[in-house]
Amino acid sequence: MSKTEALLSKLVERINAAPDRKPALYAVPNKRSPHFDAVARESHIRMIRSLAKAYRHFGVQIIIDQATIGHASIEDLGDDALIALHRDLDRARECIRDDVSFEEAGLIRHSFD
Repeated sequence: MSKTEALLSKLVERINAAPDRKPALYAVPNKRSPHFDAVARESHIRMIRSLAKAYRHFGVQIIIDQATIGHASIEDLGDDALIALHRDLDRARECIRDDVSFEEAGLIRHSFD
């Protein structure tokens, strides 16, 4: 038996003698909740952008800006935050229609904790 075969034989014996251990796996939490699939998520983002464009002269961008503090863009928002922003923009549209200020409607936050 050659030296290589002897080493190979010892290696096989060690592998066979080793106890079966399961790998220590753990789940990595996802930042986004599973509310939306990619199509629904993109639809909300597209609607938010459309509302921002349609009502930009009324200052709705501030509502988007305060919702995205700490995020690079609306795409980085979680599903719950995206829904909340879409609802806030719908409320802002109603405020514009009813001549109510965003502050009166509670859409503008004065503290960003």
